[in-house]
Amino acid sequence: MKLTNDNFIKLLRKGKHEALEYVVDHYSGIVKAVVVNKLSTYQDYQLIEECISDVFIAAFTNAKQFNGDALAFRKWLCTIAKYKAIDRQRSLLSKPSFAELEEHVHVVESAEEQVLRQQTAKQLLHKLTKLKEVDRNIFIMKYFLDMSNQAIAKQLNLSKAAIDNRLYRGKKKLHHSGLGGWFYENSI
Repeated sequence: MKLTNDNFIKLLRKGKHEALEYVVDHYSGIVKAVVVNKLSTYQDYQLIEECISDVFIAAFTNAKQFNGDALAFRKWLCTIAKYKAIDRQRSLLSKPSFAELEEHVHVVESAEEQVLRQQTAKQLLHKLTKLKEVDRNIFIMKYFLDMSNQAIAKQLNLSKAAIDNRLYRGKKKLHHSGLGGWFYENSI
């Protein structure tokens, strides 16, 4: 049986898949227009396509409830599209959305953390006074200025091995005075 504008409703009410294909072919443009009108702000093509599919599935499953001609069917289908899009909008608004964070987000340090960091820095600088001036300069460059051992060696005209040795010996000396743990933890 050939589907026409006159008999597709009868076949759709009987649950014939050919009638659904006819409806999709002939009414997908108007359904898409209604759905896009409601959901275009989300800029999600997949969301729109899913909603359009839901409209045709709802029309197919509820076709037995429809009584009318082709013009009334078009209005009925547009009404289904409108309310499916509104339902989709509501479900999206009720879900929490997650925004991507920028890579360069700066973490704000609490006042307590700032005070602790400042006190620790003061204690470290006080303990560093017990080291020789060259060793003290190496520790300041390494742990306060975040310089590499190679850069420190170049600045002080020493070999990298000499810097490594002085850092090792200085850490041992500070460890015995009760502060070396901080340098061991932060030297990784």
